Amino acid sequence: MVLKRFFVLSLVCVLFFTIGCASKDSGYHNYVPRDSGGNLESYLELVEKGYIDTATNNKVNVSLDSSNAAYSNIRRLINNGRPVVKDAVNIEQMLNYFNYSYVNDTDKALKIFTEVADCPWNDSNKLVQIGIKAKEFELDNEKPNNFVFLLDVSGSMGFDNKLPLMINAFKLLIDNLNDQDRISIVTYAAGDKVVLDGGFGFEKTRISAIVSDLTASGSTHGSKGIYKAYELAEKYFVEGGNNRVFLGTDGDFNVGITSIEGLKRFISQKRETGVYLTVLGFGEGNLKASTMDTLAQAGNGNYYYIDSILEAQKVFVSELGGTLMTVAKDTKAQVEFNPEVVEKYRVIGYENKILTDEEFENEETDAGEIGAGHTTVCLIEIVLKENQAENPEIFKCTLRYKDPTTFISNEIVATCSEITEIPSNDFIFASGVAEFGLLLRDSEFKSNASYNNIIERIDKPEILTDAYRQEFLELVRKVRNGNQN
Repeated sequence: MVLKRFFVLSLVCVLFFTIGCASKDSGYHNYVPRDSGGNLESYLELVEKGYIDTATNNKVNVSLDSSNAAYSNIRRLINNGRPVVKDAVNIEQMLNYFNYSYVNDTDKALKIFTEVADCPWNDSNKLVQIGIKAKEFELDNEKPNNFVFLLDVSGSMGFDNKLPLMINAFKLLIDNLNDQDRISIVTYAAGDKVVLDGGFGFEKTRISAIVSDLTASGSTHGSKGIYKAYELAEKYFVEGGNNRVFLGTDGDFNVGITSIEGLKRFISQKRETGVYLTVLGFGEGNLKASTMDTLAQAGNGNYYYIDSILEAQKVFVSELGGTLMTVAKDTKAQVEFNPEVVEKYRVIGYENKILTDEEFENEETDAGEIGAGHTTVCLIEIVLKENQAENPEIFKCTLRYKDPTTFISNEIVATCSEITEIPSNDFIFASGVAEFGLLLRDSEFKSNASYNNIIERIDKPEILTDAYRQEFLELVRKVRNGNQN
């Protein structure tokens, strides 16, 4: 699959232009949330975890994946002057959005990186950063992909930032098809319709024309469309290949579904066939992030929120390998703290992804999937005990995952015994993202967090190494300046 490099260049150029033009006089910096009016958006409830005493339990287990929808959704809310509700602030997805300098030079699909340094918003504590870097893999041009586009064309999609944006986003993916890839397209509104049954990648012009002709009308019968999409995915199944359903929607399944749990069970059963689910959310006002996140987790997939054509280029062009190619299945990490060193700890984010010890040990536990080249980050705030031995082991991280093709389980272990006086640039940036999340949530654990502190730490060329990081800095400034009005 050949990536279109000019899309990447155009993405960077446009982001630099956007940031460069964001003068204080332009209004870009002034974030003043306005009344959300008839806002019907919904999110999964996120209840922050408090501190856990290591004398009670010195192990924490988390499910890891590549989902990053929260950050682009928060960006949309801020840029549109909308209030950012607490449950929209999924800190691990915010961290997942960015690239880090980790390099996986091993023969394993994943590699662990650890770091401990001062906690920027609480001088009394330390901050643990665990980075999981997936190996970069070239997309297999010899083995055809089998993709089904399941596209919501109901009346709720009839806005510029919904169906028209979705059409242009999927056309980017179509442009990158291999000649022998199989593509099916199912649309759904009041009913479902197969508009393309097993087309080939060399028919790019015809497939793009089919997508371009889609129009929005009617109510939403999402369940029927999903059944048909999986039926087509199984019809053209490629043994050992990449079999995937792409669901594009605002998540507003408002007709024909008596239970999201029932739909979740169906998708959970279908993941056992080797068909993955990628969920792409569009639009605002009635965005059902709660539904889309739930379905993605059930379908061995990930959830992305597309707020612009630039974000579509990130997902479908510059990071296409990570979007399409899963390298680690049922990925989970266990962090075991040394109770002689660590008094208590608190995981930042991961509110709905904490596993029990039994779930971590159980090979059948459904955990998250990680795409090629992706970095997943977990931050844990810790309180150290006094009078420690010199250079004791602080914690051990055990990572378990399955090969997505052979289903063979793998285990990697890393330990950390050092507290860094000068943190890495990746640590500084990731801690800034987490601090931003704590402030947006008005977390009870934010301590001395502030927008000014974030800006002061990360506003350096060696930290703002790409356009996405620079854009993050501008978002922080925008919220800060709005809060000062």
